[in-house]
Amino acid sequence: MKKLTILMLCIATLGLVSCKKETIVQNAPNRTIVFDVNPNRWVLENGKYYLDLRIDEVDDINFYDEGILVYTATPNYNSYYQLPYGDMDYETYIGGVTISRSTLPTTPMRIKVVLVAAENVT
Repeated sequence: MKKLTILMLCIATLGLVSCKKETIVQNAPNRTIVFDVNPNRWVLENGKYYLDLRIDEVDDINFYDEGILVYTATPNYNSYYQLPYGDMDYETYIGGVTISRSTLPTTPMRIKVVLVAAENVT
């Protein structure tokens, strides 16, 4: 009788400690938008050059809860630098990104904007 009680106790313990596997699926993947910009798109204002990039994907959720990263490529596009870098900086707003710099670029430039999906947990 004692062996049967111990056996039943072991079976009950194993049943209570079993784990359930959960698979997390991310519904909103990160998004990348690439712009090839000619030097004539830059606008001089208050001693600085500005480039306004309209990006409809930058909505309220992306602006307030997620992340926005901006990169510029080297002239031969074999590497990227994250802004702010050198004399370049950027500002985000709902609907786009504005990039500023102190000098006018003389060659076309590639700009990459990465919208990072995230969940606000605060």
